[in-house]
Amino acid sequence: MKKIIVSLLVVCLAISMSVAFADVIFPEYDTPSLAPTESDLKTAPVIAKLEIHDDESNNIWLEVTVKTPSNVKSAISYYENHEDGYNQAGYIGGIELNYSIDGKQSEITSLNYSPNYDQDDDNWNGIFETEYLNELHVDSSVVVKARYTGADKDGNLRYSNWSNELVLNEKVDFEASDWAKKELAEADKLGLIPEILKNSDLTKSITREEFAAVSVKAFEALTGIKATPVATNPFIDTKNEEVLKAYNLGITAGVSNTKFDPNALLNREQAATMLARTYKKATMSGWTLYTDSNFKLEYTKSNTFADDKDISDWAKDSVYFMNAKGIINGVGDNKFAPKNTTKAEEAISYANATREQAIIIATRMVNKLK
Repeated sequence: MKKIIVSLLVVCLAISMSVAFADVIFPEYDTPSLAPTESDLKTAPVIAKLEIHDDESNNIWLEVTVKTPSNVKSAISYYENHEDGYNQAGYIGGIELNYSIDGKQSEITSLNYSPNYDQDDDNWNGIFETEYLNELHVDSSVVVKARYTGADKDGNLRYSNWSNELVLNEKVDFEASDWAKKELAEADKLGLIPEILKNSDLTKSITREEFAAVSVKAFEALTGIKATPVATNPFIDTKNEEVLKAYNLGITAGVSNTKFDPNALLNREQAATMLARTYKKATMSGWTLYTDSNFKLEYTKSNTFADDKDISDWAKDSVYFMNAKGIINGVGDNKFAPKNTTKAEEAISYANATREQAIIIATRMVNKLK
């Protein structure tokens, strides 16, 4: 009898130890104990990235990187492990994308798992894509937002709130001359329109501050290098970061040791000179503003403007270089209009460089000289 009791005790002890051991090695999955709130069930996804993809056979689609908030993941985990059922999580039936292409009316489509997405970790956090979109082009302007879709335990449709809105290839809205619009669209595509000039009237005369920003964009496009502002601002009349970048590059200097005069208007010969400096900085190792005369521009002068005598000596090389390369043209009657020389010319802004002219010559320089 004693042997039987001892044997039973040993068996019980063994079972107890095996259960305890199993609890250590194979702990029970820790699921949230509290049911998700209505707020949790309304929480939207986050769109982290948007791309247009093309398989070069006219099959183009959107690829969307989605981040799922932690409370949504907890909701999914809760309902996967409670008897209310999988769909009660509300989101996990799928993800919908609301998209607009090139300003057209918004449409809604379902997102599918991308082949780049690891489906082993099914928490709606990763890369998704649309079906092929016939109206989509590789340079289309696209606006998107997303939401989770699903159903409650009674089969009623349920949606989360819409996510953040993401814009790809944003088209700039601006006032411009008809002759300039095609090249301005090219400038926009190349990223050469600085923030300071977006949504502005580009037919107006350009200021020193604005042209500094255009020059910085041109330098970055020519080199692929991001410009940085000078560490210590020497100017008391501007804190504009683009001015400080241009100054750091040597593209521009102040009108004195402490003043930049940011709102002064720029004339055409000044614009040509600043862009020539930009080109030199981007392509000629060792160039600085103070050693500029040691660095010569290579070109064949094919024309002498009728108003050549009005072009400042310090600007002539830049003006004729830009003209020879097809970057800056004259204004008619074989005149360049380098600067205003009379009160009448000044009154009509005859020789002022306009914003659209500045952006266009920067675009031509990038396209022709890169």
